[in-house]
Amino acid sequence: MSDHDPRLAELLSDAVSDIEPADHLDAIRDRTKVIPMTSRRPWYLVAGGAAIATAAVITAIALASNQDSPSVDPLPPGTSPTGAVDPTPTGGSTDPAVPTLTVAGYYLGATSSGTGLYREFIQVPANDPLSAAVLALETAPSDPDYRTPWPAGSFSDAGFDGVGDNGVVSVVLADASLHDRPAGMSQAEAEAAIQQVVYTLQAAVRTRAPVQFMFNGNPIDQVLGVPTSEPLANASPLATLSHVSISDPAEGASVSGSLEANGVANSFEANVGWEIRQGDQVISNGSFMADGYMDDKLFPWHTTIDISSLAPGTYTFAVMEDDPSAGAEGNGPDTDTRTIVVE
Repeated sequence: MSDHDPRLAELLSDAVSDIEPADHLDAIRDRTKVIPMTSRRPWYLVAGGAAIATAAVITAIALASNQDSPSVDPLPPGTSPTGAVDPTPTGGSTDPAVPTLTVAGYYLGATSSGTGLYREFIQVPANDPLSAAVLALETAPSDPDYRTPWPAGSFSDAGFDGVGDNGVVSVVLADASLHDRPAGMSQAEAEAAIQQVVYTLQAAVRTRAPVQFMFNGNPIDQVLGVPTSEPLANASPLATLSHVSISDPAEGASVSGSLEANGVANSFEANVGWEIRQGDQVISNGSFMADGYMDDKLFPWHTTIDISSLAPGTYTFAVMEDDPSAGAEGNGPDTDTRTIVVE
């Protein structure tokens, strides 16, 4: 969104979507059943029940997770525990009783190894984090390089039953046509779409709880042709997410003097490259260090770039993994971009 709140940078520290909750990983694996998959993006199917919780229960559990887990998204300064940014609705809502909530939405995009997930913070009119997450899944992202395969009305409800990683998130499909993989969608894209739902809902409840897909009051055996009869855990972050991602600036942001940028990455020796481009021309470039690398997670990064010499106009800000082989090995570096307007 062009009116992206800069306070969202605070969400980068220990983001649930990027950092594996080591304190609870063994417990997840203990109750996990591994199903062999042909895709490069396998995941665990976790046994357990699911139920739709009330908004009050969702809020209470989100609060408990925020207090107890080191791997949750901290809220921006000045926001409520439910994630409300402004009690006055914006965008599509005209109901003054509905606040605007900020959530981390995950969207499909191209990576060096195929379809992966990118995170974008989005503000939507909703009363609770899970409702906001469902709206985020059905809302087109601001960055034109991202996409969502879930049209409006794909989901009718979502809830959280339990506490922390011992709970189960449930999401209710509104349309039985989502049972089968549509023509033109690859198996890899279908699996990425399922993981898009898992990562987005986990970010909303701030825990690695598995996600159960439901229809007509019961678990549904498959969605988009992907088996979903059991609750699904998130797949490996490095097998699922782009290895580099921008959180700020937002797409189309206006900047002047200096560019404050942040995001997450997992790059060789924590080195992340950046470029400012105008059309096909690279105007300036450099690099910075992320907070870490190697582990199966993404690490926060932050950089400040002097753009005082740039003429007013539209540019592309790009960040990319370090590629010590210069393309000789592997698939090449993952890259994320944002359009910026220099004033």
